[in-house]
Amino acid sequence: MEKRAWTARGMVQEADKAVIAALADKNKVAARIFVTGEAHETYIGDAAHRLLININDTLYKNGVSNEPLFIETRNDTVRMARFDPAVVWRCFDPEILTALIKNEADRLGVKMDPWEMEHFDFYESMIAAIEAENNEFAIPKIKQGADLDYFYNSVYLSCLLLFRKPCYMDMPVAQHFSDLSAAEHLKHIEYRPLKLNEEEQVKKLREEYGHIQALTNPELNFIVSLYEGGRV
Repeated sequence: MEKRAWTARGMVQEADKAVIAALADKNKVAARIFVTGEAHETYIGDAAHRLLININDTLYKNGVSNEPLFIETRNDTVRMARFDPAVVWRCFDPEILTALIKNEADRLGVKMDPWEMEHFDFYESMIAAIEAENNEFAIPKIKQGADLDYFYNSVYLSCLLLFRKPCYMDMPVAQHFSDLSAAEHLKHIEYRPLKLNEEEQVKKLREEYGHIQALTNPELNFIVSLYEGGRV
């Protein structure tokens, strides 16, 4: 089975491509959603938020599509019902895309060069950039007194860093990082290298479960064990 991008959702329709191209050309703020397929209202602003939702009515009234492209969520985000970066990113000028990607990287406080992205997926490339800056076996430090949100965000990120597997607790990666607490966590965390015995366990788990796309219980149990006791 061909591996899909972490952020892929549904199949992009021909009518969607025209909307994507026009919006990227006319409204660079609203177009921020085209990097990951989901954007928080505080990031794109109320005007862009409304614009995206209203596009659905325009498509419907013009007989272009009965299915909405942009969905308003209970988490104050707008999510694309159909998103595949390998398709969406080819709908507009690469210069616009690189500017949008840089904006997203800045929002999350991650150092990455849009021209050196390794994947047709922002978050896969982001994880590769974090790894390059630290090392292959690094995870977020847990600080003494960290709350449950900090623990959750650290575990989610560690699943990506060590095993390249999103959807911890069934949370899609675009939804996770559009959350304000996840974004703040990523901006301010420090990383620690794994100890040698921890490294060896990661290698064994990768060898045994790397062919399974979903996160397995042994992988998750290992990551959670790294944070037991609130170690720094």
